[in-house]
Amino acid sequence: MSNILFTALIIALLYYFFYYLPSQKQLVSNPNPTKLTQSQFTQTEPTLIQNQELDELKKDIAHKEQTIIALNNSYKNLEQKNTDNLKTIKELQAQIRELAKRPLKPTNSKSIQTDSDLENTLDTLIKDIQELNNELC
Repeated sequence: MSNILFTALIIALLYYFFYYLPSQKQLVSNPNPTKLTQSQFTQTEPTLIQNQELDELKKDIAHKEQTIIALNNSYKNLEQKNTDNLKTIKELQAQIRELAKRPLKPTNSKSIQTDSDLENTLDTLIKDIQELNNELC
């Protein structure tokens, strides 16, 4: 009796693994497009944007495009000004270097004082400030 049960069980397992499971896998991997399941039956209505909303969106996009174009133009103008300023700075730096290399020319004019005159004037000013400070204390 146990041999009959054992062979029946083996036959049932062979049928299950070699015939029933492969056919189930084929059904799952290749569903029939004509058969619709319950989840495929349900279809929601798309939400439609009304013409007014669409016109508002178009106006908003046009306004933003104009703003972008204006910002782009102002950016280009600022870049041009920046390059002009850099050129001016380089020219001024070159002129300063040239002036620094030149020796000082002595002049006979009375408006320009010499270094010794300036030192004497500063010394007298310092002494006067010290005397004033001593008087206040």
